Amino acid sequence: MSTSTRAVTAVTLLIGFYLLALGIVVGLIALDVALYQASGTFRPGLIKIWALTAAVGYPVVRVVFLTRRRKEDGELPGVLLTRERQPEIWAMVDRISERTGVRGPAEIRLVPEVNAGVMEESRLLGLVPGKRHLVIGAPLLIGLTEGELESVLAHEFGHYSNRDVRLAAVTVAGRRAILHTIGGLHHRANQHQAQEAAKLAAKAEKRLAKGRKPTTEQAGGGVDRVLAKLFTGYAKLYFRVSEAVGRRQEYAADQVAAQLAGRDATAAALRRIPALEAAQNFYLNRYATIGWDAGLLPPPGQVYGGLQHLLSDPKRRAELAEHALELPEEQPDPYDSHPPIHLRVAAIEALPDDGRGPGAAGPALALLHDSERVLAELEVVSLVPEASGKHRADWPELVRTAMLARAREAGEDARRALTGLGLPPTAHGLLDALDAGRAWEFTDQLPKSEQAAAATGRAAREFARPALREELAHATVVALAEAGLAGWELSWGGPAELRLPDGFADGFDAALDAACADDPDTAPLRALLAAAGLPASAAAV
Repeated sequence: MSTSTRAVTAVTLLIGFYLLALGIVVGLIALDVALYQASGTFRPGLIKIWALTAAVGYPVVRVVFLTRRRKEDGELPGVLLTRERQPEIWAMVDRISERTGVRGPAEIRLVPEVNAGVMEESRLLGLVPGKRHLVIGAPLLIGLTEGELESVLAHEFGHYSNRDVRLAAVTVAGRRAILHTIGGLHHRANQHQAQEAAKLAAKAEKRLAKGRKPTTEQAGGGVDRVLAKLFTGYAKLYFRVSEAVGRRQEYAADQVAAQLAGRDATAAALRRIPALEAAQNFYLNRYATIGWDAGLLPPPGQVYGGLQHLLSDPKRRAELAEHALELPEEQPDPYDSHPPIHLRVAAIEALPDDGRGPGAAGPALALLHDSERVLAELEVVSLVPEASGKHRADWPELVRTAMLARAREAGEDARRALTGLGLPPTAHGLLDALDAGRAWEFTDQLPKSEQAAAATGRAAREFARPALREELAHATVVALAEAGLAGWELSWGGPAELRLPDGFADGFDAALDAACADDPDTAPLRALLAAAGLPASAAAV
């Protein structure tokens, strides 16, 4: 089936979706009329049948035809990149528009996702063209070269030249309508099921009160659940056809990108984007939001812009290069509008060498004028409202404070245990507990596994000893960090690195072993703390 045929089929199926709903309603009405005519006169039994058909038809009319769907916001997400403020990005877009011979976008917006996309405000199922929009993900600017970015944008213009954006408006509208209907029917079914479950529970309670056994009857979703399954089956057919169109469009747009930006630049961009998406997720989880719970965020512009620090680290660059070379070989998904990335790359790399190489090697971020300010604006429009209440700290302070806050939180069990024993919740308080022979009283207050909780005597102590050693080590580190004698340093190549006082690490393990022995000796660890400059009164857990 050709792409154009599939497109027509997708539109036909969208129309058929509404015809299916209308057919159910008309069929029920016709059934009611036929039964009345067959009876020859009005009979009370017809009321029950009419009530049943009304119970089936009402959800269809209510959900498909009468429920008002939320209108999309008039303002698109992201930061508007105007021609006046971003002439270099617009120059690249204009150049691609001229070479493809298609009308370019009316506006360009910067978004935080690893994505680029085009959309058009078309009307009448895409027959009447409208305002065009182009969105560019900030991570693409940060992680791609100019040549690779040009291929990504050329791919999006390939959708324009193939008129994919008009069909996309139809398929997206169809997807939204069908999902809205299915979701609405399932919602009604869940409400019906909850009501039935409450009635059955009350009935069971009454039977038990009378000494009778409750029934095994289960609550169901009623006719709404049946209708939801019917429309779900139709949805699967619609998605298979419409997403098949999307996959062919992606291959065609890749070909346009290769023609405009070159085979090698297009293949390199396709390989790099999955790695870049993985790097973005890793960066946001491990770096940008490391201080969220402590009320901290990176400096303005660095929540997204800090990704370039990660990508500049030699170790991370090597990991990303390996990721780009070893693309996963995924099976095509009939419900995905994009083919597996390894198949797209293979199709491009199979093209003849055009001699153009990887294209301009400069960082794409250089095209964005005043990038730090623009990325700060992107934070304002894309971060959750709670972000506005966070304190902005430079990276070293952010990591030190965030890691210390996590360490304090991890020491809560030890603090509670020491307080429960009437001892100061400090590292020296824990050492005092060891000297007083109360080590196992302390560990008894800590959370433990089922196996450890069931152990007794010597076995119980052997289960508890690692926990005791871990809590003592943790308390010591936190005490030093609280006093400013130790702390965590930022590393873009790995986890934050703990820095202890000079010479402290040399005797730390042996001092911990001595303090946690059956015959505890806390003197070595106390000596280490004193030599580091930590007074006993400052050794908080």
